[in-house]
Amino acid sequence: MSQAVHLFNALIRRGIDDRALYQRALAQVREPGLRALLNENAQALDQLIDDLQAHVRAWNKVPASHGTLMGAVRGAMADATISRSDQSHRDTAWVRCLARCECALWDRFERHAQRTADSEIAQVLDRQLSRLHRVHLDMHCLAGTTHG
Repeated sequence: MSQAVHLFNALIRRGIDDRALYQRALAQVREPGLRALLNENAQALDQLIDDLQAHVRAWNKVPASHGTLMGAVRGAMADATISRSDQSHRDTAWVRCLARCECALWDRFERHAQRTADSEIAQVLDRQLSRLHRVHLDMHCLAGTTHG
């Protein structure tokens, strides 16, 4: 079970990193419809994080409650880069940034769901993948990109 706890805590940290990036974007995005969508996606990440934390607690272990140093650096870099862009292009820049980060989170969940031999862990990861699927589609549709 310690491998599952380690995996879930790593996924929680990455989810927290991405949620923080959504919060940064929400503070800067101007278009109201986009703000609403980003808020919904941030809430989906909250649910994902809460669910994984509950599983870790159910194993009588301590779930991760903070992001990573790399996530903080990624957020600061996004802020610096996007704040220098033309005001009229900031919303688009945030969408592209969030789509890239979401793609990395999706890939991580998908990879671990395919590799795990434990059916309970696979079920949890598959449930999270279905939650991430809507976020995945939203961001790539807005960014005009495809997964991969």
